[in-house]
Amino acid sequence: LFPFDQMDKGTILTVATRYVKELQERVRSLEAAGGNHRSVETVVLVRKPCRPVAPDDGEGSARFLLAAGTPATGNQLPEIEAKLSEDNVMVRIHCEMNGKGLVSRVLTEVEELHLRIVHNDVMPFTASTVIITTMAKVEEGFTVNTEEIVERLNSALYQHSSNNSSGSNNY
Repeated sequence: LFPFDQMDKGTILTVATRYVKELQERVRSLEAAGGNHRSVETVVLVRKPCRPVAPDDGEGSARFLLAAGTPATGNQLPEIEAKLSEDNVMVRIHCEMNGKGLVSRVLTEVEELHLRIVHNDVMPFTASTVIITTMAKVEEGFTVNTEEIVERLNSALYQHSSNNSSGSNNY
């Protein structure tokens, strides 16, 4: 960018400004060439052990309460990560194994979002937790963003844990 000989401040600023403009033009041309492709979009929902609260009460207080790290009363809420890149979606969930049907509930919710599952991996992490990783392709009718994917999966997991409070380790 800069030659190694000494330059005055004005020259340095001129060269730097020209370089920034070149980079901005390059970004514009790359965005235009990309057309209607989606860029990579990622949302991660991480929740520390805390008391169970409904995922959305309309006021945003559930999100605040959970992020505040309130004392645990038994349940560890899930860690959910969703990444969207063009027509591919990757969802990773680390959650408690609480009752039968956990994986089928997650996969059903993913399919209801108009995503076609191409790969799914379920790995027990500890005696009571599981990591579910799902790769999917976007189908016609897909209209949600990564934040909505995470919220829908969080809601489904909350409903599943409410229905299966027995604490069984089957998944």
